[in-house]
Amino acid sequence: MSAVADPPELGRMIACCGHLVKQCGDNRLRQAGYDVTPPQSHLLMYLSRCRAGREVSQRELERELRLKPSTVNGIVGRLEEKGYIARRASLQDGRFRMVSLTELGRSKVVEFRSAMEETERHVAGPLSPAEQELLHGLLARIIANLENEVNES
Repeated sequence: MSAVADPPELGRMIACCGHLVKQCGDNRLRQAGYDVTPPQSHLLMYLSRCRAGREVSQRELERELRLKPSTVNGIVGRLEEKGYIARRASLQDGRFRMVSLTELGRSKVVEFRSAMEETERHVAGPLSPAEQELLHGLLARIIANLENEVNES
């Protein structure tokens, strides 16, 4: 009887990839001397992709980053302290907090975009363009399926 180990579970492999991508991005940002963490950089990058100057609610950031409200609040607070974002109460509903990039935040995104792109190149490096496209589609389907499962609970 062969002692071949079972391959790791798919969920575990995906989680491992996510963890390693986070570590790689964090290392690149740290080596380049940037004072932002990967979650902070993802929030800044998301704000930079929004229509010019558009404010985003913290709830939208929670959905985009898939993080708890308290975690997003901490990230937003630290970025606000650094002067990279501005936060204010919504004009339509004062219970909502609106977030936008400051000029300093926009310049920070331009500075560290290359470090984030380098991380992305390392993630996709061993895959052909066709494999990258296939993996992207497969992961999008897995994410959609899991979001449906989580949102039904």
